[in-house]
Amino acid sequence: MSAPVRIQSRGRGVWFDDLPEKLSRAAEAYNLPETGDWAPLEELSGGTLFEGIEVYGDSAVIDGKDLVAPGTVYVELQYEPGSDDPTSFHDSFPARVFFKVVEPKPGEKDVEIERVEVDTSSFFE
Repeated sequence: MSAPVRIQSRGRGVWFDDLPEKLSRAAEAYNLPETGDWAPLEELSGGTLFEGIEVYGDSAVIDGKDLVAPGTVYVELQYEPGSDDPTSFHDSFPARVFFKVVEPKPGEKDVEIERVEVDTSSFFE
């Protein structure tokens, strides 16, 4: 098993100047609640609402065959929504954002998110 390598390392052929910005835009467009990646967050409350995802493209790495960037997922956890005494609070959880670099047109690079792994273990500590 090899250690992850920074995506900006020479000779990797993945990095391009707009990668962090394009990764952020892809994250904004990624509809996390409509994917299977949402399940760990949905289990945390009776009404978990997605508030956003922040991705740190400058810290992306190559992990085996995967391109991975750290991120943070922001949610609102609602308890007893619709009751006379609802409770809610905002929380955030670390995430690993798996992505790929694509060329929609020759010479033009873009980013597509493949999946997001959210670590909710801190909720249970």
